[in-house]
Amino acid sequence: MATMDTLQRHPMVRDFPALDMALRSVATPNNQRLKDLRAILGRETAFQGLAAALMVLDARLIVQGPRGEREISAGHYMSPEGLGLAPGEAPVGFYLAEAGRYSSGYQSVGYLRSGQAVCGVAAWARKSDDTLEEVRIVLSGCTPVPIPLHRVSAALAGKECTVRGIEEATLRLGEERLRLYNPSLTLGSHLFNLAKTLIRRAVLTL
Repeated sequence: MATMDTLQRHPMVRDFPALDMALRSVATPNNQRLKDLRAILGRETAFQGLAAALMVLDARLIVQGPRGEREISAGHYMSPEGLGLAPGEAPVGFYLAEAGRYSSGYQSVGYLRSGQAVCGVAAWARKSDDTLEEVRIVLSGCTPVPIPLHRVSAALAGKECTVRGIEEATLRLGEERLRLYNPSLTLGSHLFNLAKTLIRRAVLTL
């Protein structure tokens, strides 16, 4: 079963930068090292960056239950409406497609020394030279669950990866269906601007 400890020690994690960077952003005291995939993909804000990374990498979750194993996408599992599991089912592992290697990133801003993100952005792209042919961006930490930014991603697709192009795409952030919230920050406008900054940083790392 996948746990925080097994993920952090797995050598293949470094081949998927978004997941590697998200793992590095989380402080893991001893009492959290055995947290399993159900906890990591739950609604604990501390682990939302990991969930966002799995979503942006289009991870397939292995779900185990009384009737055996089946697969579901991380995106469907983490959707706001939820993908109901049958009684006794739980996610126990996942696998990532080859296309996720070396083409992703994760950026976040965290509470001082807490290991918990105020806001985080995971990004993935299929590129041809400097052109972003296909893009996926997921926002986390400042929403109830990680949210794919479909309109921002679509605005970047087919464009060159430039600061100006990314900033123009982030103007579409206001068209996304977002409920920005963080208990330590009462100003939604601050989270909105922080999200735009992190999108720019994450996409520029691709």
